Amino acid sequence: MDAAQILRHIDPDALARDTLAFLKVRSETGDEAAASRFFADLLRREGFEAIFDEAAPGRPNVYARLPGAARSPSLLLNGHLDTIPIGNSDPPGRDGDWIVGRGAEDMKGGLAAMLHAASAIRKAGLRLAGDLWLTAVIGHETPIGKKEGPLRLIEHLRSPADGMPRADAALIVEGPAAIWAASLGSTIFTVTISSPCGILHTIKVPYAENPARWVGRLLAEFERLEASFDAGPRHALCGREQLNVGIVRAGDYPNRLPTPATVTGTWRWLPGKTHAHVRAALEALCARLAAESGLDFRASFEGHREPFETPAAHPLVHALESAGSAVLGKAPERIGMALVCDANLYSNDAAVPTVCYGPAHQTAHSDHERVSLAQLVSCARIYALTAVHFCGMAEP
Repeated sequence: MDAAQILRHIDPDALARDTLAFLKVRSETGDEAAASRFFADLLRREGFEAIFDEAAPGRPNVYARLPGAARSPSLLLNGHLDTIPIGNSDPPGRDGDWIVGRGAEDMKGGLAAMLHAASAIRKAGLRLAGDLWLTAVIGHETPIGKKEGPLRLIEHLRSPADGMPRADAALIVEGPAAIWAASLGSTIFTVTISSPCGILHTIKVPYAENPARWVGRLLAEFERLEASFDAGPRHALCGREQLNVGIVRAGDYPNRLPTPATVTGTWRWLPGKTHAHVRAALEALCARLAAESGLDFRASFEGHREPFETPAAHPLVHALESAGSAVLGKAPERIGMALVCDANLYSNDAAVPTVCYGPAHQTAHSDHERVSLAQLVSCARIYALTAVHFCGMAEP
């Protein structure tokens, strides 16, 4: 393989233009159809057949295939089309090396880079041995998104059908410029504390039976759990188990009993543990506090993701390392994060080994979101060479 033959077909100016044009297409979660059409048009312009796959009514995923010559390993490149609400974010624009606007880093820049990577392989006149799939999904950003797009794609990966994506490994084009190969598991929990007395004047209820008092006790129990996690085992890439609280709600008037009271937070756990273990632990804690207080404690859960880890010896990791060495002069670092991502879904629910590699993870969800063109170009080059290393080259 002549890497230079591929890389010279990645045009930084064209990549910048496509990224900026993409940012001007509004695609807040739940309203991604315009972005689906825009990305499909880019695919067609570059000579690909765009496949629409409705993941939710009027909200299609978009797929395209660069066909391989044989049944060699197939690679799926993946990203999401939706963004969080635009809000007060900077309008789309260009500031030197920076491309600015909602979705720049998270993650239309990565999608544009993956398109230019696949197009460079085509323009170089090279034939991969295995298929390269480009996939762009809707419904990623929670809580509005319910992972409709990733879950629809997972259906195809679990039960491959003609003309639909299949993969031996997946590369998500988002995140730091490193091989993000592991994440903790995660769930959002809510503990609801209710008094059998219902809402009445606090003069009628001793403080010891006030749900607000037991919110404090629950938070103290969480503090003890956190201390045990801090003293416990650590994953080499992701660190330790974590529990934290983001929302506490109770009461509406100074002398009315605050029932129900709720505590909502996130519990993140290590590979080797499962959501079932976490659920059982929190439900046991609720049962104990209910017995002590005489109040009703109930735990509910949403958005849980099991941990994932793609080992250092996996061929996709090796392909990324080889590609990075060719582009950057050294292999990218292999990292883990406490954050979950769609790799948790593809690795566990579709049984497809997955890693992430993106241009950056610094300004996502901020009002000053931006991405470096130099990093996008680097990513496009790395994605192209990773596909060649993983899928192999067809015999002349």
